[in-house]
Amino acid sequence: MPYRYGRTSQQRLSTAHEYLQRLFVAVLEDPECPCDVTILCGHRTLEEQAELYAQGRTKPGKIVTRAKPGQSRHNTYPSMAVDAAPYIAGDVSWDWDWYNKLAPHIKAVWSRLKAEGKVAGELQWLGESKSFREGPHWQLNF
Repeated sequence: MPYRYGRTSQQRLSTAHEYLQRLFVAVLEDPECPCDVTILCGHRTLEEQAELYAQGRTKPGKIVTRAKPGQSRHNTYPSMAVDAAPYIAGDVSWDWDWYNKLAPHIKAVWSRLKAEGKVAGELQWLGESKSFREGPHWQLNF
């Protein structure tokens, strides 16, 4: 079943680098996509980054980032990072089983686009990070 991004996901994705835009559009267009996907974040302001960094430190909640303002790939414009999450039964899923199904698909689409000359650089998934795993976080490294 083909999936489509909603208006909010499209707006968030539009703040990201063109290679990330191409990638995540192609991810949903591919009939092998294992689930629907929502874009949680593209560009993030320094103020938004400060709020996230404070979470679990000086504000209630669990720590969700190790990046201080200016250290995140989200803080560039266009953003060099996208947070993309499985969208299951009408809601964001934080279940690692879904991230582990979606990640190989995203990587395969990236490889195809790279072979076609439509993207460049390296794509990194922080779901594979040894120090702080972030399932939704994908970033470009040049």
